[in-house]
Amino acid sequence: MANPEYVLEMHNIVKVFPGVRALDGVNLMVRPGKVHVICGENGAGKSTLMKIINGTYVADEGEMYYKGQKIGPHTVTDTLEMGIAMIYQELNPVLEMTIAENIWLGREPRQGMFVDYAKMYADTQDLLDRLEMPYDARQKMYELPIAGHQLVEIAKAISCDASVIIMDEPSSAIGDEEIDTLFKQIFTLREHGVAILYITHKMDEIFRIADEITIIRDGQWIETGPASDYDADKLVSRMVGREITSVFPKDTTVPIGDVIFEVKHLTQEKADGGRFQDISFNLRAGEILGFAGLVGAGRSEVMRAIFGLDRYTSGSIYLNGQEIHNRSTRDAIHHGLAMVNEDRRTYGLILGRSIHHNVSLVNLAKYCKGLLDDGSISKDVDRMRELLQIKIAHEHVEAGTLSGGNQQKVVLAKWLVGDVKVIILDEPTRGIDVGAKSEIHKLMTEFARQGMGIIMISSELPEVLGMSDRVVVMQEGVIQGVLNRSEATQESVMKLATKGVEKQ
Repeated sequence: MANPEYVLEMHNIVKVFPGVRALDGVNLMVRPGKVHVICGENGAGKSTLMKIINGTYVADEGEMYYKGQKIGPHTVTDTLEMGIAMIYQELNPVLEMTIAENIWLGREPRQGMFVDYAKMYADTQDLLDRLEMPYDARQKMYELPIAGHQLVEIAKAISCDASVIIMDEPSSAIGDEEIDTLFKQIFTLREHGVAILYITHKMDEIFRIADEITIIRDGQWIETGPASDYDADKLVSRMVGREITSVFPKDTTVPIGDVIFEVKHLTQEKADGGRFQDISFNLRAGEILGFAGLVGAGRSEVMRAIFGLDRYTSGSIYLNGQEIHNRSTRDAIHHGLAMVNEDRRTYGLILGRSIHHNVSLVNLAKYCKGLLDDGSISKDVDRMRELLQIKIAHEHVEAGTLSGGNQQKVVLAKWLVGDVKVIILDEPTRGIDVGAKSEIHKLMTEFARQGMGIIMISSELPEVLGMSDRVVVMQEGVIQGVLNRSEATQESVMKLATKGVEKQ
C-alpha cells in the first residue's frame, strides 16, 4: 500500500543487465517539497534507478507508486504526462534547433494543425528571463557552451510543471554563477511543493541543498536519513564502505624542476574565435599548474588552441626551450602533449568501441609497423589497467558501459602509453564520485613525481587549491594573476577571477 506522506515510492527495485545486477532491492521514499539527494559512487546504480523512475528502463522486480497510485511499465512520455521530469547527466541537445525548439520538442504549442511559433518563442523567452538565463529563445543550441546546454535542460524540466524533477549531475558543467541560479530555482520549486531528486558528487552541494539523503552502494540500498544526520566524513564512509583519508592527496615534497613548457603572448582574434588575449605562462617539470576562473573565462579555449584543436592568431609556444607549432592535434601529440577534454564522452572516447581500440587510436604510429601489432596494444592495456586500477572484465569491454571514473581512466590510459611530457587535464574529475576523484588525484601526483608537467583546469575551487603548485586565474580571456600555493586561497582566487567584472 502507498503511503500518502510520499509523492514517489520505490520498493525492492531490481534491475539486471547482462552479467551485472545493477540494482538489488533498492528502496526510495520521496516527500513533496523536499530536496532528496541520492549518493553513491559511480556504478552504484543511481542513474539506473532514476531511469527506471522516468521510464527509460523497466525494473525486473519491485514496485513503484506515484501520488498513491501503483505504476506499471511506462514510457518517458507517460512519465512526463504524469508530472515527472528528468534532466540527464549526458546531454543530447538538437544542436541545429533553437533553444525554444529544444525545450518544447514533441510538445509544441499549436494552433489547429500548426505549431504556434509566436507563443513558443514568447513563452520560452519569459521562462529564460524568469530563470535569469542570459540567452535568446531563438539562439541555436550549437552557439551555446556546454554550461548553456545544461541550463536549457533545467529550463525544459521546469517548463513541464512537474511534481517531481530528477536532476542527474545538473551542475557538472556549469560555474558558480549558474549554480547559484540553479539552486535559487530549486528552492523556489521546493517552496511550491515540488520534490527534487538530485544526484551529485559535490559535497558542498549536498549539504547546501539536501533535506534528505539516500545512500546506494554497489546497487544496494544502504540507508536513508535527514541531511542533518551526516557530515562529509560519515557520508563518504557510508558511500564507499571505507575511509577516504584525503580527497586531495597533493604531495608537496614532489621536486619541481626546470621550465619545460612556455606560452608567450598567445592571442586569438575575432576572425579565429576571439576568446583570449596575450596569454603568457610557463610550466615546470613535476609541477601541477591550476587554471581557475568563472565560466566563460577562456581557460578551455586557450588549451584547445595550444593543443591544435583551434587556431590562434599570434603568440608562440615552447617545449624544452624550442618553439613548436601545433597546427593540428597530430602535431601536439608528436611533440609530447596530451589533452584530456572536459567532455570525455564526446571528445575523449569512442563509446561504442572497446578499451583495446580506444587506447590504440591515438598511438597508431607506435603500433603500426606494417601491420597493427595487437599483441603490443594488449600488453599496454594490461599495464594501464594495473597502473590506473581500471575496473574492467577484459580489454574488449565497450567504453560506453563503464562508470564515469573508469571512463576517465581509459582516457588517461590512451595518452599515457605514448611519450607524454605535458598533459592538459580539463575538468579531470567532472561527474565522477569522491572515491574515483581521490584515485585520479593520486595519479596526478604520481605523474608529477615522474617529471611530467601537468596543466589542470577545474571549476571546483577546492580541487584547484588542493592540487595546484601554482594557480593561474583568468577572467574574460585575460590572465589576471598567478598565485603560488602558499598565497592561493578561495578569497584571493575569486578576487582575481572577478577583477574585470569589478572594473566595468
